[in-house]
Amino acid sequence: MSTSESDEGARYRRTVTVSGRRTSISIETVVWDGLEDISNREELTLAEILTLIDQRRLGSSLASAVRVFVLFYFRTIADIAQPLIRAANKPSAAHDSDDSHVPLTPPNTLPGLLDKVLERFATTRAELTTRGRQDH
Repeated sequence: MSTSESDEGARYRRTVTVSGRRTSISIETVVWDGLEDISNREELTLAEILTLIDQRRLGSSLASAVRVFVLFYFRTIADIAQPLIRAANKPSAAHDSDDSHVPLTPPNTLPGLLDKVLERFATTRAELTTRGRQDH
């Protein structure tokens, strides 16, 4: 079974700089898109984001670490946004007041998001690695 370029699972290979060295990574197009979104939101270059991921990965391939990091990044945004969305959708006693709604903060202005994601990424990867060693 072959994968066409229009398929969501199609992989795209790029040569990038990671931790000061040139390397090639093959990951799905949608993951590259997510990584570029993160780069733009955090105002960092792709090389800077990849280096941060590379410094925290534990024994996995860089491509695998990138996939997991992108997932963690957007899950962290969802975790932060969920209470805001619930509060915004909650019926208020003061429907007519301009103060009755909770303003939603755009994800690219969430304070310290990248640090939280990187910490969560490293901690979870370490826990999974430890758990995997205990299972063997």
